[in-house]
Amino acid sequence: MSRLVVAALAAAAGLTACYEDDSSGPQNRKPLATVLLTDAPFPFDTVQSVDVYVVSISASTQPDTGSSADSMSWVTITEPHRRINLLTLQQGALADLGTGEVDPAQYRAIRVIIDGDSSEIRFADGTPALVHWGGSGRQAIHAFVEAAVNVPASEEETEIVIDFDVGRSFHYNDLGDGGFNFLPWIRAVNKAATGSIAGIVQNDTASGSSLIAHATVSAWGGGPGNWNIYSTGTTDASGHYRLAYLLPGTYIVGVDPPSGSTLGASLDSNVAVARGVETQHPVTLSQFTGSLFIFGASSMIVGDTNQLEAIVVNAQHEQDTTAVVTWENLNNAVLGLAPNGRFALVNSKIAGTGRIVATSGSLTDTLVIVVFPDSSQTTARK
Repeated sequence: MSRLVVAALAAAAGLTACYEDDSSGPQNRKPLATVLLTDAPFPFDTVQSVDVYVVSISASTQPDTGSSADSMSWVTITEPHRRINLLTLQQGALADLGTGEVDPAQYRAIRVIIDGDSSEIRFADGTPALVHWGGSGRQAIHAFVEAAVNVPASEEETEIVIDFDVGRSFHYNDLGDGGFNFLPWIRAVNKAATGSIAGIVQNDTASGSSLIAHATVSAWGGGPGNWNIYSTGTTDASGHYRLAYLLPGTYIVGVDPPSGSTLGASLDSNVAVARGVETQHPVTLSQFTGSLFIFGASSMIVGDTNQLEAIVVNAQHEQDTTAVVTWENLNNAVLGLAPNGRFALVNSKIAGTGRIVATSGSLTDTLVIVVFPDSSQTTARK
């Protein structure tokens, strides 16, 4: 059997003593799996703690399709029965949730049981917050497992990191009652198979560069039509961030300035992560002078008419509905254009690719529209 370690966010040094205690046990034991829990920083500076009571962590060799969880076969890795303050788990820190023996296998699903009645959020003044846990008592949360966790038939421990994204799991004031709505988002990875992204976020102004605290950093993975946020974090007082436990691949890294800042956001679509390597990705944010983007469909069928809207945002990050917008059609054979202030009607003439440009002062945006043939008319002619 093999050892599987499950972690929250605490010092890994605490694991050594636990393993020594096991050294006197039976020699035919299963591999051990240790579960580690990590999280993305909570975005609300008015919150003191987010305590989640973790009952147990289980794994399954069957894939979690979202509809067959009750019929799946689960093996319990560990039962910590303890409250974890997720706000203490930042920048890749880990808390040990325990170690258990499991059969060597490829584990494709991870389940976390929590107890909402024993969990709570407290504001900075110590008062408890209203939290809608989605029901009373215990509930099962299924982690997103991007790649199967391989537990080999050896004496080596396999560490599973459970990444609990606080910022996306607790939605503030969704119901207008000043409470938090619990919509859990967690993922699980094999710690040994991952790398990380880290760096310093600063601004670049006429008076010189300065470090930026409380900026939000996100790593997007996937591909066109299926982009997902795999990790989020925030910069500390020194402007440093770290997005840990990412599987190898190329990520889009986005950085948003803190609330109320006059700085613009940053986006880099080519940040590579390698196994066992921490990729350095420093970011410089510039002064935000405004933005414009065209809101509308990017594909049409021949003969369709769609409405476009130019969204103009001023330097104060506020939408400017009085901004003067001019429109231009760069492919008149493919598209027709009828401007009307911030809005415009576009109609598709023939199959092909067209481009519509909206401009307001120094701000501009281009919408590429792909026009497809009307297959229903082709069928009718047959």
